[in-house]
Amino acid sequence: MQIYLSRHGERIGPFSLEEINHQLAAGTLTAADLGWSESSPGWKPILSFAGVIMPGGASSTAAPIGIATPITFGLPKFAGFWIRAAAHLIDAIILAIFVLAIALFFKGRPEKGSDLALVSAMFQFAVLMFYMPSLWSSPMQATAGQRICRLRVVDAADGNGISFGRGLLRVVAMMLSGLIFGIGFIMIAFTERKRGLHDMIADTCVVKDSPVDRWLDQSDM
Repeated sequence: MQIYLSRHGERIGPFSLEEINHQLAAGTLTAADLGWSESSPGWKPILSFAGVIMPGGASSTAAPIGIATPITFGLPKFAGFWIRAAAHLIDAIILAIFVLAIALFFKGRPEKGSDLALVSAMFQFAVLMFYMPSLWSSPMQATAGQRICRLRVVDAADGNGISFGRGLLRVVAMMLSGLIFGIGFIMIAFTERKRGLHDMIADTCVVKDSPVDRWLDQSDM
């Protein structure tokens, strides 16, 4: 079992049970600290996870020692299907404008021939492939459509930004999600952290970009 911890309003980890028990023994973690795992979703006291052992005590059980309390600030708020669909629609319109502009530019050139058409197609393909990865890997961590909808694409493990390579992998995975009759996108509505197939392949999440959470992050620096 891999468990995430909440520290100062931020999610850290994941940690194995052995690492959790070691931190408890060292006193850097208390039974009241909150944890979250894929197999037991929902933030709850760390002692409520089976296998957690208090120093000098027996192995914990799932017996409740308190009600799982959601954390208001700092923890990620995952973006659902419809808000992500709206962001993609905006991006699709932006991409269509760029592609159309490229096509019209090359169509208006005095030179004619298959070479010019090939160059035009290559430019259009480059825009389609690199538009999203370049913006995901930027400090903005979002495309124009996602920025308008206040969304960000982040690493699923630590919530940080992703590299251009990871972004490119995500775009290719998005094509795969569409090729299988859109099932990869529909998965967003039913998975725990609202992840589509492309998110799972690239190990990413799409989170809501809360101005309050951003302010808290900056105030801790």
